[in-house]
Amino acid sequence: MIKMFTQKFTILSLVFVLLGFTSFAQKSKDSKGNLDAGFVASVYTITAGECIDFTDMSTGGPTAWLWSFPGAQTTTSTAKNPTGICYHFPGTYDVMLEVQNSTQVNTEIVEACIEVLPNTETPIADFVADYTTIPAGGVVQFTDISQNGPFESYAWVFEGGIPSSSTFAEPTPVGYPTVGKYKVSLRVEDADGDQDSEVKEKYINVIPAATEPPIADFMADRIFIAPGDFINFTDRSKGSPYIWKWFFEGAAQTSSALQNPNAILYLAPGTYDVELIVESNMGIDTIRKVDYIIVSETDPCVAIPEAKFKASTRLVKSGTKVYFEDKSLNNPTTWNWYFQGGYPTYAATSNITRGIEYNVSGFFDVSLSVNNACGSHSEHKDDYILVFSGPVNVYCDTISNIEPYEGICSPGVPGASWGEIGGHNGQKIRIYADKFEQHAFERVDALIVPVVKSQAGKYDSKVTFYIWDGSTVYPEIVLAQKDYFIRDIPENFNYVIEFGQAIEVDGPFFVGYKINYVDVDNDGISDDRFSVSIANNRDAYSPNTLYVESNSQWATATAKFGYRTSSAIRPVTCIVDVNEFEIDNNIDIYPNPATDIVYISTGKVNFGTDLDVQVIDITGRVVKVLNSVVNTQEIPVNISDLPQGLYVFSLNFDGNIVNKRVMLSK
Repeated sequence: MIKMFTQKFTILSLVFVLLGFTSFAQKSKDSKGNLDAGFVASVYTITAGECIDFTDMSTGGPTAWLWSFPGAQTTTSTAKNPTGICYHFPGTYDVMLEVQNSTQVNTEIVEACIEVLPNTETPIADFVADYTTIPAGGVVQFTDISQNGPFESYAWVFEGGIPSSSTFAEPTPVGYPTVGKYKVSLRVEDADGDQDSEVKEKYINVIPAATEPPIADFMADRIFIAPGDFINFTDRSKGSPYIWKWFFEGAAQTSSALQNPNAILYLAPGTYDVELIVESNMGIDTIRKVDYIIVSETDPCVAIPEAKFKASTRLVKSGTKVYFEDKSLNNPTTWNWYFQGGYPTYAATSNITRGIEYNVSGFFDVSLSVNNACGSHSEHKDDYILVFSGPVNVYCDTISNIEPYEGICSPGVPGASWGEIGGHNGQKIRIYADKFEQHAFERVDALIVPVVKSQAGKYDSKVTFYIWDGSTVYPEIVLAQKDYFIRDIPENFNYVIEFGQAIEVDGPFFVGYKINYVDVDNDGISDDRFSVSIANNRDAYSPNTLYVESNSQWATATAKFGYRTSSAIRPVTCIVDVNEFEIDNNIDIYPNPATDIVYISTGKVNFGTDLDVQVIDITGRVVKVLNSVVNTQEIPVNISDLPQGLYVFSLNFDGNIVNKRVMLSK
């Protein structure tokens, strides 16, 4: 709905007229009636430098809000009732509100809603930067835009910058050598001694310098809208760009320099292009999506597509091709593929039937974006294709939710008299689970558990280790579990947990453990003590992957302890070639477990004259190679020089590969 305010309003005399405008996005009426956007402001006429609070007055049960404040310091908000919306420059400004519930969308646009009068008396400090996101080592030029000068003095402070301060109206360019988010402040003073200060928290975002050229890409939350609706755009570019230039054909706001522009308004029916130019220290790239946005009174939308795909194989030899099958849901009409490290790099067909050739060894991402009249959706798989220079049929590695720069610890529970967050404590947390969502592997072979405390209250005290399916918010479906006696698990040791077989994981999964709190002396404190290292408490912008359960209720570590962290447990994960050659039970390795020498028994099967053997540890590293071993029915292999642990024997019989697991105990 669009309205004009033809007179000034005060708090004592508010006139609020709601006009009904129903967009095509309204599919049905809910129990609360038609959704109708509306709002009031705490004041409608202010002096430059003052702020306004807005209150949602919408009817029909809205559950989501998107505000737009052109001309304000804060241009958008998703709060129900935004407060402290400040205007620094004289003028007359519109206010827009879009509300949503489960079935409807409605928009209120109030033209000339806010009148900002000039402040001709006291200073109003303000400034802008030419760039607010830069790579480490980049420079920023700051410009003073303070009002009601001239000013006798300037006092700039550049947190993390070189130089760190300035007294000039236009300071020299400021360099930022270190990754982080930094505050900038400016204080101005006039000849009468009147002062004002402007402080912008986390204003300069310094990101790691790019190591490869940028690749522009983006998506919209919807591509088919009615006139008067908004669209939010999300940057999906590769290569760490720090400059974004958007161009929106047909929109009320025709351009933007934000990374993710929100609330882009389209008023006139038509079909419109969207263009994005990205730039980093490694170069510039452009993408233009022709006829990407459709603005129409008629809605052909049925359902937003859901991007899904599958590769013919994920483990390939360099120089070979991989074929990709589109498995997206809800009838997409366009497809955009990106194959990191592949040739060709891009494709716009549903299924990749001619194959993507990979010629360089390494891990490579694959992504697919799909669109239809309802909107768009993307699926991105990190390290999805693994390319080796030689023939390989299995690759194993450990994964972790602990970042390389993070420390691990065993902190006490806040406010509790005893116990650790990562193990036994007075709140009697029974189960700990860490979620792994972004990984490139297909199975879990073992867990490496960094044990901090391990003390058994009774001889038969146990701790149970689990692998759960990760498709739910909290652990529900058990994929594997195994009991271990606490007495057998040493403290301050990376203990290897085996489940007896490889556990298939198709997507996210949880790993963790359950403790029992045996209290032998009945003093209220568990005599069983078992805990595992976790990451140090992270800042408010970092993720939490640790979940805990007590009294049959799951919660995040953040909700339970006020601690954002991850368990230091490392799953041993593997990619297995879908075409792995399996040989019958005539092939065996014994003894298992072994202490020094194992024997490869080929039985009565004749695979030729020679055999190649690779011994691989739990991290996927080849630790022993035996080439051209004479193929007798019983082949000895000395592994006494290897440390205790789990190993894979990869046996190559004339190009046919067999893998056998062996546990070395000393």
